[in-house]
Amino acid sequence: MTCFMFNQWKLYENGELSPSESKGLEQHAEQCPQCQRKLQEWVDHMLEEEFSTYPEVPVPDTFTNEVMSKLFEAIPTRTARKHSSRTRRQRGWDIVKKTGLVVAGLTALVVTGTVVSPTFANYVNSLFQIEKDADSGMKNAVHKGLVQKLEQKVTDQGITFEAKELMADSMRIAVIYDVYDQSGKQIDEEDHIMEVQLIDSTGKDWLEKVGKRDRESKHGQFFITELLLNNIFESVEATPDQLTLQLKQVELAEKPGKWALEIPIDMKKAKEATKTVAFKDTVFRSPLGLNIEMKKVEFSPSATRVMLDTTIPESAYVESQRTVIQYDKDHSKGINTTQKRREPAFSGEGIAYEVTNEKGEVVAAWDMNLLNEGLREVKNILPVSGTFGKEEGDVMKWWHTFAPIQGEQKLKLQLKKIYEQKLASSKFDLVPTERNKKAATFKDESGSTFTFSSFAWEPGKDVEPGKAVVTVEGTLGKDVVETNFWSAKDEHGSSYQADLDAEYNRDKDGRVHFKGTLEIPRMEQQPKNLSVSFTEYTVEHDVNWEVPIEIK
Repeated sequence: MTCFMFNQWKLYENGELSPSESKGLEQHAEQCPQCQRKLQEWVDHMLEEEFSTYPEVPVPDTFTNEVMSKLFEAIPTRTARKHSSRTRRQRGWDIVKKTGLVVAGLTALVVTGTVVSPTFANYVNSLFQIEKDADSGMKNAVHKGLVQKLEQKVTDQGITFEAKELMADSMRIAVIYDVYDQSGKQIDEEDHIMEVQLIDSTGKDWLEKVGKRDRESKHGQFFITELLLNNIFESVEATPDQLTLQLKQVELAEKPGKWALEIPIDMKKAKEATKTVAFKDTVFRSPLGLNIEMKKVEFSPSATRVMLDTTIPESAYVESQRTVIQYDKDHSKGINTTQKRREPAFSGEGIAYEVTNEKGEVVAAWDMNLLNEGLREVKNILPVSGTFGKEEGDVMKWWHTFAPIQGEQKLKLQLKKIYEQKLASSKFDLVPTERNKKAATFKDESGSTFTFSSFAWEPGKDVEPGKAVVTVEGTLGKDVVETNFWSAKDEHGSSYQADLDAEYNRDKDGRVHFKGTLEIPRMEQQPKNLSVSFTEYTVEHDVNWEVPIEIK
């Protein structure tokens, strides 16, 4: 069925609608797939007309990013010649700008009469450019030609599963797809049960041990399912040249059925588009005992992966006891239990570094995952891939993945901090109800102060136990950034896991402050006395180690 608004676009193109009518049509286009397709056809024709007389000019890698920030500012002012071809093109740019049909990744711009890239329309037409859940790396893969249209669909039980577009990069594979019923109505995401396999030419399923899809979401017109190859293959070279992605829906809209698609993927082009910088004997030997060896940095169109190894001496391991809530077949609702742990005081996850360009600008930054968000200083980390660790004997291999770094020839990695976990021994004895009358302040061996200022009891409901909530704030000791693994004991000696929910910030001297609540769940009755403690605290050590990265 043709959208009833189609007849309005010719009037819009020629500037014959009133301002209110134009605005209403633009708002309609944001929600109407048919009008969006109509607009894309219009833009394609406009671009062919605009660019046909200009030769292709080679451009540097930085061109796309530089011009995107200027693209819409460069649109010339509308002329009074309402029905001229120039005016129609201007109207085209207006609607493209207002409805967001052209986004990052375009490589064509008219500024001073120079026009580049005859493949401009391909970027406009890619669903990865307009889907809200597609990130900058996916869009850059479009720019590098690593996206292809798919014409695969299967129907069962009156429901169609259709794969629409594939992005195949050396670090990531993503598919945009749609699921709809006989009337064309889209099936909600929560009704999907999908099985995914990634098969090489020998028949091996590379997802068998690492899990299935890494992300499946809907935040635009369609759905995206994504696999993070950087967490599967240890290098670009180790990635097979030929892969087959098998997608199988086994239940849709609460209907069992068989919706299976096989998508062959040629990885050779993606591997060729990835640049690798390898290091040899580039090791930082920390006096604390943690050794960090730089191995590789891989630059693909969709992501940048920093690969490093860490080794930790036996003397750096610490033993501790933690009270945790355990869930198993005998305790489906959970039970507080004390567990002994033996873990290293350092790890490759517990470091902070920056990657800077020749101008000294930070283009990527990594910080410890477990650090509170108010303190963690990161930049350009891909939200779904972050960090990945793999143990090989005494060595831990760490892969940190960022959004793509482009257009840089010389970079520098600067190691800024190493985080150490230290055992704590302090206990804070409280009479909970008295905290509503008067706050109690304590100081521990690290120089940290803790003030407990109020108490609340939340009775349980039915068979669910209650919860004690204590308000707490504090200033941590010098170089201390977090306290970890809180617990509490009541007057009967029963131990409980406690959870600190707080906001953190630093003052001008670098000291860390926090304020929040200490929640103690799964208590059968309101406690008369509490002994509160934490098992470990985190200390940061400043480091100054640099590694040059030259991309050839």
